[in-house]
Order: sequence, then structure tokens, then C-alpha cells
Amino acid sequence: MFTKRAIQRSTTIHHMIQRSSGSGIRWSSYVGDVRCFRSTTTTSSGSSIGGRRNNSSTSATAAGAPHERLLILGSGVAGCATALTAARHGIPVTILHAGSSRNDCNSYWAQGGVIYRNYRLRETDNGGNGGTSNISSALGGEEGIKGLVDTPRSLVNDIRIASGYTGPLQREESESLEECVYSSQYHLDNNNNNNPTATTTTRRPQGSNNSQTCPTSNVRWSEDASWKLACEGPTRIRQLLLGPKDSGTAHEHYGPHAIVPFDRQVLPTGSEDDDDDIRSVYKDGSEDDVLSLCLEASHSAARIIHYADCTGKVITERITDAASKHPLIEFRGDCVVTDLIFDEDGGSGSGGSNDKMVIGAKVLDKQRNEQSNMYATHGVVLASGGLGGIYQHSTNPLGFNALGSSVGLALRLEDRLSSSSSPLNNNNNNMNKYNGIVSDLEYVQFHPTSLYLPNEARFLLTEALRGEGAILRDASGRAFARDYHPNGELAPRDIVARAVFMESQKSAAAAGGGGEDVHNAYLDISHRDSEWLKDRFPSIHAHLKSRTNTMDFTQEKIPVIPAAHYTCGGVTTDLNGCVIASNGEWYGNLYAAGEAARTGLHGGNRLASTSLLEGLVYGASVGEMVAGVVSDGTDDKALENRERVMETMHQARYAIEQRLALEQSNTNAGGSSTVSSTTAVDEGMRKEATAILTNLKSIMWDNVGVVRTPSKLALAVSELSAMRDEADQLWNNSSSSGGCGGAGWEVVALRDAAHSGLAVAESALANRVSGGAHYVVLEEIESENHNGNGGGSKSVDSDDEEPLHAVI
Repeated sequence: MFTKRAIQRSTTIHHMIQRSSGSGIRWSSYVGDVRCFRSTTTTSSGSSIGGRRNNSSTSATAAGAPHERLLILGSGVAGCATALTAARHGIPVTILHAGSSRNDCNSYWAQGGVIYRNYRLRETDNGGNGGTSNISSALGGEEGIKGLVDTPRSLVNDIRIASGYTGPLQREESESLEECVYSSQYHLDNNNNNNPTATTTTRRPQGSNNSQTCPTSNVRWSEDASWKLACEGPTRIRQLLLGPKDSGTAHEHYGPHAIVPFDRQVLPTGSEDDDDDIRSVYKDGSEDDVLSLCLEASHSAARIIHYADCTGKVITERITDAASKHPLIEFRGDCVVTDLIFDEDGGSGSGGSNDKMVIGAKVLDKQRNEQSNMYATHGVVLASGGLGGIYQHSTNPLGFNALGSSVGLALRLEDRLSSSSSPLNNNNNNMNKYNGIVSDLEYVQFHPTSLYLPNEARFLLTEALRGEGAILRDASGRAFARDYHPNGELAPRDIVARAVFMESQKSAAAAGGGGEDVHNAYLDISHRDSEWLKDRFPSIHAHLKSRTNTMDFTQEKIPVIPAAHYTCGGVTTDLNGCVIASNGEWYGNLYAAGEAARTGLHGGNRLASTSLLEGLVYGASVGEMVAGVVSDGTDDKALENRERVMETMHQARYAIEQRLALEQSNTNAGGSSTVSSTTAVDEGMRKEATAILTNLKSIMWDNVGVVRTPSKLALAVSELSAMRDEADQLWNNSSSSGGCGGAGWEVVALRDAAHSGLAVAESALANRVSGGAHYVVLEEIESENHNGNGGGSKSVDSDDEEPLHAVI
């Protein structure tokens, strides 16, 4: 195996390779500029992903029926990837977003980059020393070239290590996959599911991911979900973001405006040893303009493509622009969803068998303070992001974003289904209540390096800074990251975050418990070239210079502190994005993608730069699922899935038409309308909701933060439970007349935040084992250590005889 510390930067020159993949793609590649020469077996307009679809629903149907659509909540990368893919196969789409701009989403604020693949970096034999190898920085033609360093397997392993899952990969190295559609034939255990207590007789959908539980960290991680990301990721990037210069097809499907102008670099062309196909690409035989790739923490290769330090911004602008120009996609702004609409009869009378299915959403127009029902034959997709915004200190933007809306909607749906004795919820009473429609909510990732300035909002300082050599130092200038992990600044995020937190706590203790005027954690990259830094990280440079007391990160170290960043858990889905219950059954017509979803991909901690790729891969999978696309016509389980989706769609259509007829009848008879009248917002109610939300964020930060204790978690659960009841009461009082009354969007935001915040706290309290981003310390162990009765700090007891040693 190669040594990770020997990884070369993206400027390293390596020899080219050629190999064949099982998906019918013959790759001849050059760094990130994918020189792929596709064989005739490639499907879907030059992409290895795509296939046949059921044409039972067409855009023509939608012309006279607005409900003949897919309803997507969220305009970020996951939502737009879903929309573009579904629309490409003829499905009309409506995208709802809470802000006035369609770019007002969490994806927009992602700084670092998106995982692609390094097709140039290769492993070499180190002089034949017993097979030990390293990464060569020499030009092509050297002895002992072994193969690519950056493979799907290497990415899966990096995701595993970062996740907190300490067991080995299930898939043997001899069975490793290349880029392909990760269909059911590759799934590691088609009979396993997210829920280990589900009975073997339960009918499970194809795509239910195999989540393994780590015996030491208690982290549940899905190797299947990671293989799907690694095998399908590069093709989705080419399909949705890249143009012909990089063997992409985004321009063919969505127009030239869809192509993302990622950073590039000029490298020497291939050598005489390269194959004919490679050399035929280069016309002048001198140099080649390729995608620039960088290294980020916990990655074993430089595989991140980027656009300066605002990759999310440019991807969001391009993908939303492409979606807005598609004739089958419409955006509706200033809209927040208050609840999902489900049909209890399962389309009774349509010949269907679904007990419960989602047929739409109740939508509040923020500007008019008007609520209406929006129906969707093709279902609803939860893609509104995570819940990092429910913390006092967060890298997420202000407003409605990141307040746990998808989790809140899912929890309230399950509560209503439970109250109506749904078969979906007749589970073992001893089962953790948050291993159902939502799961793994205790794993909230805190980014290690946000700008620390007292009484100011946190500003993200991207992981890419440490990938480019930034060093964590204390106030005296001492580098401290290696005190906590051998990989130092490039260790997994949860470990680096706790390292920064611990160092900052040292300064607070030295200041007598205050700590406001003494800080002890800094990020220093002043040793790199000043002009290069300004060009590579222009957003960070501009932000620091825009302050009254300007700061210059090219000349001085910058104070940092962890801040809530990403939700590793979420709404539980299978590998196709279908929302599933504790027993493995689908919630009919309900999907989730991106940060809102819990596929098991991240386990207890997310690997850097996986979020945008996850949105693309799983969003596109949802789009294909809804459209009935089957890439492999021999995949019986996929074909069965398609038939089930189509059956649910027909049932939903019948249920919606029945409801519309009843609503029209009520309106004609002088009854209540499905659209509430415009009502002025009650300012007192708005202020009360805002005050409660501010208090909620403080409770989450103080008690459910980077380091947790059972007593603080119990306190949080008690206070958050009361806040959830307050939020529900505010909403119920205002909507008792059938509309939204005087409740503005602030009450909706509080309601979502209260439900999701309580779920996070209860999940954290129920899990007494530290793992990934969930780090909990028992007070009695802390007390023993302070009294000199214990050695180092320890986490809570696991099933092992001895308590686990805390790994910070």
C-alpha cells in the first residue's frame, strides 16, 4: 500500500493509463480532465448512467393538470439534480424555495470543492522493497508503475475512515469495482436494511442499503452507499457539470450555460509511451489545459475539483440556471412547506395497495402569508438541507435555511401516521424512536475552522486551506494538531474540531473561565505565497479585508473555533432516495436527497467535499427513480421497483383527483377553500417565535455541542421538549381556522427547528458511545480523572468490559 503522507499535489506529473471497466467504458485519463473514450456499450447519450424508462406519464398530461408533477422542496444541488434528471425524462417539476432567490440555499455557500477523480496519479513500486510503494513525483516512463492511486475503492475507504466506522471493508479487494451504475447485482447484502430488527418477511425495496454497526464506536455506516457514490460520481459530474472539453455532456442535455468553469491548470502532454488514443487528443503536442485538483483532509489523493474558494456558488448558479431554462421545470420562491399531505386510503378505488402515501404539501407563501395545498402525482422530494442552523454558532446562512425543515416534516408525518395506526409504524416498542423515518441525528458535524471573532457570526474557513498546507497553532505559535492525531491538520473533521475546541478551552481556563479576551486556536498559512493565496481563496481574502479592523490571512494567523456545519443523519432513505420506515417499507411517493437524507454514506462524520457530490449522485438517482428509468434491463429488482413506483403514481393520481373534486364541491357549496385568505402577520407572535428560536439555538450550542455529557443532554431534552410544545401551540392557535392565521414564516421555522432540535438531543442522549461527530463524556469518569483516580479522559461505556478511551 502507498503512504498517504506521500501524496503529491495536483501539479504532480504522472504517466497515463488505459484500462477497461465493466460498464463498457474504456478510460484513458489525464488528471481531472477526463479523456475517456467510450465504447459502443455506453448508455444514455455518452454517459454510463441512464437507461430505459416507463413512458406511462408524459409532459403532455401536465398541460391541463398542474398536479401532474414532481414537487421538490429545496433549490440546492440535490434538488436541481433531481429536477434536471426527472425533466430530462419527461417529468414536470416544481421546485419550492424559501428565499426570494433560487440561489438562496446551503449549496451556494460551500467553499472547498466537489470530489471528482484523479486519473493521472499513480502508485509506483519503491525499488522492489517487499512490495512497499509510494506516490512518485517523476515524469512518466519510470520503472515499477503499478496503477492508479485514486480508485473507487480508495474513495470508499477514505469515506469509511472519516465516518468513524473502524471495521474493514466487506468487499474484498479482488472484487473491487470500477466506474459503473451501482445496480442491485453489486449490493453487498440485498437482504439487509438500515434496521437490523426488521423481520425477514418484510418486503423491502431494492436499494435498501446495508448499514454496518461498528462494535466500538456504535457508528452505522453503509458501504453500499459509499460504493454508489464512488462508482457513479465521476459520470454524474460529467453529465451535470462538465462540457466537451472534459468529456462532459451537460451542454448536450441542459445547454452551454450548465457547464461549470472549474479552475484549470496547464500540464505537459503525454509522452511517447502513451497509447494512440491519448496522443490523438492533443493537436499541438506541447501542453494540455486540464481541470485542477486539490487535496483535502482525510483524502488519500488529490481529487477535488474547485472554483477558487466559492465552488458551491458557481455550481449552484449554473445548475439553477440550467433548471430555470428547462421547459418542464418551474421555481416558486418565498414558499415554505408547513406539512406534508398524505392519503390514508392508499388511493382506495384505484385498485392500489399502498396503505399510506404522500400526495403533496401544504405551502405557505411568505409574502402573502397565504397557505395552499400543492398536489404532486409523482411525489414529493425533501431536499431542503440539514439542521446546522439550529445552533447558535453555525457556518450555515441565516434565514430559513438549515433549520431542519425536512427532518421536522418527516417527524410530523410519522407522528400523524402513528396516530392513525399505520402498519408502517407497528414496530418493536424497544426500538429507538429515531431509527425510523429519521436516523443518526446525533451526528452533527462541527467544522473545525470558522473565523472566531467575539459577538460576530461565524465565517467558514474552508478545509482546502489545510489541504494547501495551513497549520493549526496555539497563541504561542506552537503547532498542536499532531498532539491529537498522526495526520495532524488532515485528520478527519471530528477529530480536528475537538482538537481546536480543546485548545480554545485551555485559553478560557487560563483566563479564569471567561476566555473572551484570550484565544488559543489559530489557522496559519502565511508561509505560502501571498499572491497565490489571494488568487486561490479570494472570498476569504475579501471577507477579512471588508472588516473595520481588517485582517490579512496571507501575513498573520487567523483565530478559529468549531461551528455547526453539516447533518450526517437525516431522513432515512434507501440507495434510490426512497424514504423508508423502521421496518424497511417505503413511504409511498416520498423521497429525500442531499443533506436532508440519511443514506448511511457519512456514518458518524462526513468526509470533506462529499456533500456536493452526494447531492448530484443521489438527486439524479431520485430523478431516475421517479421517471421509471432502469439502466440495466436484466435487473429484476430494479424492474420491480419501477412497477411499484408507477403503481404508486397511479394511486396518487386517483387520490388527488378525488380530493380536488371534493374541494371543488365544498367551494361551490360555500365551504372552506384549500387556499387560505391572506392574513396579516401577528407581530407579537412573530417576536415570540424569534425569541424562542434564539433561546433554542443557545441551548443546542451549550448542551448538544462539540463535547457532550449525559446531564447536559438530559437538560436539553427537557427544555427542547417544552419549546416544541410551545411551537406547536403557536402554530395550532394560529391555524385553528384552517389557514395559517397570524403565524408568519418565523413560526414555521421555529416549529421545524424545535422538532428537529429535540430529535437531535434525544438521539444523542440515547447513544452513550462516542463515535464520529458524537462525542459524549460521563460526568463520573470526568470526576474520577479530576480526583486523580483515573488516567486519561474516557468516553462512555460500550458493550466491552472496559470503557472506551476517548479519541480526540
